[in-house]
Amino acid sequence: MQIFYLMLVFKEGVLITAAADKNDDSKITHRALSDIIDKFVGLYGDQIQTWSGDVRIFKDFADVIDNVLDKGKVAEIQLKIPILKIYKKDFLKSQAKIAKKGLMLSEDDLRKAEDKKPEWTEKRLPKQVITQGFLDKKQYEIAHLADGFHTIAEIAEEAGTPQSEVQSIIDSLDKLGLLKFIEIA
Repeated sequence: MQIFYLMLVFKEGVLITAAADKNDDSKITHRALSDIIDKFVGLYGDQIQTWSGDVRIFKDFADVIDNVLDKGKVAEIQLKIPILKIYKKDFLKSQAKIAKKGLMLSEDDLRKAEDKKPEWTEKRLPKQVITQGFLDKKQYEIAHLADGFHTIAEIAEEAGTPQSEVQSIIDSLDKLGLLKFIEIA
């Protein structure tokens, strides 16, 4: 099961709602819903005041909704998975092997692989990065969980750390040049 959130937009006396998931950008969704209301009011504004509750008069509007929402894909954002740079070369080799078989890594594969760690994840950054003050212990731990197979939410769960804190650590590791990001379609 996937977790969805409901986005509600109320404008000009019209309430619209949409279900979105973690791969949908809330700002894009909000803009699209606002655009739908504008189009709806443009077409049916004169009928809203005297509307009797019969939704059948709006049945042709479904095509407008599908068009604006790009059939539900308007707000989808590409999933970005962090990977520690020392893992990137081995990760790409593994992807090349998969590609030779005519396969491709997808988000579903990531869900299935969350308990299996590739052998290259045994590589470690030198401990001196902690003793010299470049990273603290938590950053060091999070860096090694960025293996190219775990989303930030999954890293947070595994580390037992709030997702917002993990995101902040990932951002700081990225600024230090220790990470790359893999985009998953």
